[in-house]
Amino acid sequence: MNFQEKVFEASAQLRARAEAIAQSAIDKARARAGVASKRVDGFKKSLAVLNDAGRQFNQVARRHASRFVKQNSPLVAAVRKDVSEIARSTFTTLTQRPTPKKTRKPATARKRSAKAA
Repeated sequence: MNFQEKVFEASAQLRARAEAIAQSAIDKARARAGVASKRVDGFKKSLAVLNDAGRQFNQVARRHASRFVKQNSPLVAAVRKDVSEIARSTFTTLTQRPTPKKTRKPATARKRSAKAA
């Protein structure tokens, strides 16, 4: 067997090994893809159920919120009036500046000014 035949044989073995490794990787990837697709199908069903529940919840919330507003609108108006009144009185209290008290000069300054006069 000459050198060229040995190289051909070695390269054929390497190709066979590479093919076996690639085939094994493909089989594992297919198996994982199958598991993943089953999970995705399960998630799709769960997501559909959650979307439906969300729509129903929004309908119920809108219905009850509108009923609450209709029933409690006089109460809300009274609260708004009271809060506005408190806000106005607080604002007027804060904006009115107290008249500053006249500061008294220290005793030594009074004595000096009295002597100067």
